[in-house]
Amino acid sequence: MASAGGDSGESLSLNLTPMLDIFSILVTFLLMSYSTDPTNHDVDANLELPDSVTLVNMDEIPSIVVNRKEILINNKSVVVLDNGKVPASDIQQGAVFPVYKALLEIAETNKKAAEVLRNPASDEKKAKPGEITIEMDKKHNFEILRRVMLAGQQAEFITFKLLVAKPGVD
Repeated sequence: MASAGGDSGESLSLNLTPMLDIFSILVTFLLMSYSTDPTNHDVDANLELPDSVTLVNMDEIPSIVVNRKEILINNKSVVVLDNGKVPASDIQQGAVFPVYKALLEIAETNKKAAEVLRNPASDEKKAKPGEITIEMDKKHNFEILRRVMLAGQQAEFITFKLLVAKPGVD
């Protein structure tokens, strides 16, 4: 026991049990609130995302970026926009044709990889349809998004994930 002063005879005792309880609760709280989710995505400098809140994590899937100047697929430019619009020469059957061609190549590559990885004992013959993530500047007209989604649908990508920003996060 420790003495709190000169020769006053009073002793100070310290009970460690409540302190250890508090410490263990604090450690448990910090471990439970720690997230190892590595989902990070670099947003194009020419892009301002709309605000939204989501509870679902984004998977690692092919991405389409529609910024103010161009349309990129997996960081490769496929269409240069003309004053925020897709040039008429790049539109076929209502879809953005260069986007369709690029997504078709990705779909074919995915099908070949699925064939190599498919279990020979499985009865499954058809590859599952693909998913793509779309990032689009919030100032664009919905017509561009519709044309890009149509190109994805024609290339057998039927699940779309739209990337948005949380409110108040730049």
